[in-house]
Amino acid sequence: MTCIVNLSVSVKPELRAEFLHEMSLILPGTKAFAGCHFVYLSENDDSDVIEAVTIWESRTAYETYLAWRQESGFLESLAEKYFTNEPSWKFMPVLMDFNK
Repeated sequence: MTCIVNLSVSVKPELRAEFLHEMSLILPGTKAFAGCHFVYLSENDDSDVIEAVTIWESRTAYETYLAWRQESGFLESLAEKYFTNEPSWKFMPVLMDFNK
């Protein structure tokens, strides 16, 4: 079942531009990963939260991708450098798709 994944991260304000630049380099790799249909990066106007909204073939496809990123140590180094607290994930299975 198609799954929307929303990853929210609070970014240190002084490193926001650097973080966004780094994301511009790595998110094309996310989009190219097997099972990924869409990748959007947005911001919450009311806070320092950056939202990554992705659409995956299935939650399993996303979990495979996440394991790959975690094995590389990438997520841990990203969190240490840029985040002010723990990231949070929302998994939303798609019940109806009107985009086809």
